[in-house]
Amino acid sequence: MPEPAPGLRGRVERISAPVLLWLSARPKFVLPLVVGLLLVAGLASPPAGGVPLLLLLTLLIGWLSYLAWPALHGAQRLLRVATLGLLLAAAAGRASA
Repeated sequence: MPEPAPGLRGRVERISAPVLLWLSARPKFVLPLVVGLLLVAGLASPPAGGVPLLLLLTLLIGWLSYLAWPALHGAQRLLRVATLGLLLAAAAGRASA
């Protein structure tokens, strides 16, 4: 495993390492399943329950995107940012419903 980066990124990498190791030990379908369940539940639930689920999903995707950012290029980065924007827009839409 490479040495963590200095500063904030290094702290986030060190704190995230046990969770990422735990996730990597799970079957490969677990993370997409959790993402799909959070998305469907967030969109299908009443706003009081749906908005927190969508925000939780946004945090999860944002965290994983932050960790992956140095390895991403161009369109991959744009896709991550667009995904976060769409999730925030969905949460805002659910909150105003």
